[in-house]
Amino acid sequence: MKDLRWTRVAQATTVFVLALPSIVMAQTSKCEINDGSPYQVNGGKQYVLAAASSRRPDEIPKHLANAIRVLTDNAERIGNEAGRQWVLVRTFSQFLQQDGAPYIMQRGKMGYSTNPQGMQNVLLALDSAASAVERLMPQCTSTIQPYRSRFFTEIHNKFVAAINADQNDSASFYAHLEQQVAANDPRTWNDLSAVFQKQNKTDSAMTAMTKIIELSGTDTLYKKIKQQSRYNLAVIMLTKAESDSGEAKDKGIKAGRALLEDYLKESPGEAAATQALGRALRLSGDTAAVKAIFGDMVSNPDRFTDIQLFEAASNAAASGRDAEAAKLFEGGLKKNPYHRVALLNLSNVLFQLKDAERLGPVSLRLIEVDPNSADTWRMHAGYWQLRQRAETDAVRKKAFGDSTLAAIAARDKVNPRVTVFLAAKSGTSYQVQGTVNNESEKPGSWTIKFELLDVAGAVVATKDVAVGPVDPGSSATFSLKVEAPKAIAYRYAPVK
Repeated sequence: MKDLRWTRVAQATTVFVLALPSIVMAQTSKCEINDGSPYQVNGGKQYVLAAASSRRPDEIPKHLANAIRVLTDNAERIGNEAGRQWVLVRTFSQFLQQDGAPYIMQRGKMGYSTNPQGMQNVLLALDSAASAVERLMPQCTSTIQPYRSRFFTEIHNKFVAAINADQNDSASFYAHLEQQVAANDPRTWNDLSAVFQKQNKTDSAMTAMTKIIELSGTDTLYKKIKQQSRYNLAVIMLTKAESDSGEAKDKGIKAGRALLEDYLKESPGEAAATQALGRALRLSGDTAAVKAIFGDMVSNPDRFTDIQLFEAASNAAASGRDAEAAKLFEGGLKKNPYHRVALLNLSNVLFQLKDAERLGPVSLRLIEVDPNSADTWRMHAGYWQLRQRAETDAVRKKAFGDSTLAAIAARDKVNPRVTVFLAAKSGTSYQVQGTVNNESEKPGSWTIKFELLDVAGAVVATKDVAVGPVDPGSSATFSLKVEAPKAIAYRYAPVK
């Protein structure tokens, strides 16, 4: 009766977008940039000031173009590189502040004498000049930073609007623009990570998460996205490791475990990371540590969500710790009593434990939730089989044997067979997707009557789904999505 495989109830990685607070950076010494000499630097400054004070919009780009011309023509002869780059920062910033200003402009219109027909990315130019000042005068970092932050924030807000509207191409465009103006800002890589996850570019998302962790350092401003990146990256690594082998498998498990341990050092006892660490420990073969992790979850189930408990239960069962798995499944089912996968896997564990008393009500609830599944009736047959094996009274033993055969017959005669492969909340909605297999010798059409349930098992929404006609030996998919904020599970009436 051992189930063919454990159906993992994994915590999905989160696309996390950070709101942007203002940043105040410590300045170790006084920033004094000479922007008054030589004459080219001073001339550039005067043009920038003229642009800033001009009341005629058409004059502003002319002043700024003059500033770039005097600052870039024969730049090698200007003896004050920090001052030159500083005035360029201010010039590029004013170009970008104009109403409707493009991020890419023709070089000649900007004042460049070299390659005037070429195109110049103004954000990259701003980033290059700002980086030069920071390199030459590190004490001026906090003076330079607002010039980056202004445009980063503006672009980030456009990114957020695009990704929230599922405009993934636009979101990608803005995230890559952020990279041009703030390539060393963890928030840039956080937005890139969100884009890559939306695009299912897992390797790129992993690279972005690694950059977030690396660039965040110990700055508390970035703790939230750093921790989220640690968790997401660890989950991806462990998932990949489960399908890898040899050195790649060991390396992935080790890296995922290290990330989760680092996470829990900064956020002790956090439920999702604790559950994920249990998975990493199981994969690494550290049975003593696994026992400690599962023991805490068994003792304190209220600290964890239903999904976290189900995931931990699956890990425990896969480790051969059926008793702990049963308790974890039961803890999760107190929070979500009609979760089909959890009911099926708990049935399997209880069968392995030969615990007919606990298996009986679980298998009956599974029939209530998923009556047209062969797995459902297989587990119900297992319940009666345990009763038969344990019974000493001949009459009752025969009756239990008959019930076992009846459940097996029901399993073999199920038609149509319903298989649900997705059941989950989606915002304030609940969605179910699956297939219907026609096991008969003639075409069939059916209506599946779904009920969506809240945490107490009460019906909060209903939906009828028509499927068919389905040819003999063929299958058809179905899908439903219902607005039901309180729904956390489903059940459907027997389909005949």
